[in-house]
Amino acid sequence: MLAAAVLALMLGCAPPVLAHPQERGGGNGPRMKGPGPHRGEWLRQHQNQPPAEQEKALRNDPQFQRLPPERQQQLLEGLRHFNSLPPEQRQRIIDRIGIVENLPPAQRQQLRNIYSQMQTLPEDRRMAVRQAVRRLRAMDPAERERVLNSPQFQQRFSPQEQDLVRGLSQFEPMQR
Repeated sequence: MLAAAVLALMLGCAPPVLAHPQERGGGNGPRMKGPGPHRGEWLRQHQNQPPAEQEKALRNDPQFQRLPPERQQQLLEGLRHFNSLPPEQRQRIIDRIGIVENLPPAQRQQLRNIYSQMQTLPEDRRMAVRQAVRRLRAMDPAERERVLNSPQFQQRFSPQEQDLVRGLSQFEPMQR
């Protein structure tokens, strides 16, 4: 479970919005299904531990030990990156992981598809999509629709990018 928690954490650190909420199975790592703690729950429980204790717990986890060495290294680097973030950003990541865990399977898959498409965009366009989503989060639904349907929005973003912004904005919690 620890390895899967750090996997979610690492993936949660890459893009700013929920990041690849992937559930891995088979040879790619443990699967977070069924009873037991969820990723966000594990992170909430361990977020106040010193980084060295978190790493020790991760290294001692049997599921982590079964992963290939390169995957173990990626997870450790993800944990280190997470711990280097400001506390507010770490909390947002934990909260977003919790949101993803509570989505129905079809919506989790839709979110995975969106992030897969995001990875095909050049970095500057990914940033533009992220910024648009952040701005839309602060709007009420009517204002958001006006922006999404405006000529300026349609000129600024390609049809694929428009779909990504729309898709991501429906998953983002409103910030008031």
